[in-house]
Amino acid sequence: MSWASRKLLINFVSDMSSRTRSHPLDRLEVSERGFQPPTDIYETADEIVVRMELAGIDPADIELWVDEDAGRLTVRGRRDDPAGSEQRRYYNVEIECGPFVRVVQLPRPVASEAAAASYAEGFLTVRLPKREIQYGSPRNVPIQ
Repeated sequence: MSWASRKLLINFVSDMSSRTRSHPLDRLEVSERGFQPPTDIYETADEIVVRMELAGIDPADIELWVDEDAGRLTVRGRRDDPAGSEQRRYYNVEIECGPFVRVVQLPRPVASEAAAASYAEGFLTVRLPKREIQYGSPRNVPIQ
């Protein structure tokens, strides 16, 4: 599958699944969400790591928060067009500018109070320590 086809499919699935969720940012229309920065999500022995490509964005212009109850990390920011108001004749445009909101569903519970974020060489890296999953003991439920 070509990259263009893959991106179209990913955006379609993301758009369709967001219509069924209750998080307010999930209901934003595509034009309001802006572009979707490429994101890697992986797990180590101790943490969930979210790595997002945000080249050209001042870290002071990036907001992020974790909603533990919903199991989501939300990243919001804006990449300004380096041309500003200058008129240019483009032959190819692949670098997306403007606002973005990226909501990442986390694969397991995390300890948001111990989360740490860093920005280096155009990448935002958010480290979220895993929270122990505590299962209750099975219990008998009487039928009345």
